[in-house]
Amino acid sequence: MKHIRKIAGLMLSVAVVLSMTVPVFAADYSFTTDAPWNYYGGTSYEDVYSSQYHYGGTNVVDYQEAVLLYGNSSTTQTGVMEHISLPGLQRAVGIGGGGYGVTGNPIAVFPEVGSAVAPTVPIYQRPAYTSVEGMAYKDGSIGTVKIPSLGINMKVWEGETADSMKKGLGHYTSTSAWDGNVAVCGHNRGAKYVIGSIKNLEPGDTITYTTVCGIRTYAVETVTVISSTDWSYLQATADNRITLTTCLANHPESRVCVQAVEVP
Repeated sequence: MKHIRKIAGLMLSVAVVLSMTVPVFAADYSFTTDAPWNYYGGTSYEDVYSSQYHYGGTNVVDYQEAVLLYGNSSTTQTGVMEHISLPGLQRAVGIGGGGYGVTGNPIAVFPEVGSAVAPTVPIYQRPAYTSVEGMAYKDGSIGTVKIPSLGINMKVWEGETADSMKKGLGHYTSTSAWDGNVAVCGHNRGAKYVIGSIKNLEPGDTITYTTVCGIRTYAVETVTVISSTDWSYLQATADNRITLTTCLANHPESRVCVQAVEVP
């Protein structure tokens, strides 16, 4: 019995010794991988930027600005495009004072080829406006409109009101009284002073407007029928023009609108 125990103990000792000398192949690990395209080694930073990388601090690469897209602004105030007015990005210009509530967009005037300014760079002009203050004559009118082809010769009174149109034409208080877009309105029929015949004007017909500031002659460009709620033709303009509106017979929802531009 003792011999059996000795043999078993000897065999166990041999097994332990053998287990210590045989290598274990449980798993093989490799830390070598293909680097991504934007990976750079530890010394690449110095090669590219000629400066040592400071961990936790500022580095040369931190000061590189992204290229600005055309027309975009940056809070860093860099990029030449931030200092140029860009088409389509200008805010509407509103003229304040005197109850002038109609706002208009800047008018783009393109210089001729060969001018000092590059023909592809538009020049933006601010809409013109003249207050009615100080323009009244002794009788209270602010001017006179004449349309030779229609035999119209009427005084203009401040305010787009029935009282004004009883005496002639009413001036839209929201529009200019001289420079820019001067807009007036009148009765179509059924009153002493009517301008319903303006629907018969043709392009090129002339209109004169006389005030204390002088006399201007305009050539008709537009004769159209618009909605009674369409106020777009009263918008301020950089050029000098006159706009006339009246009702359209039997169509209370519509207006006749004529717009003429100053003749050079």
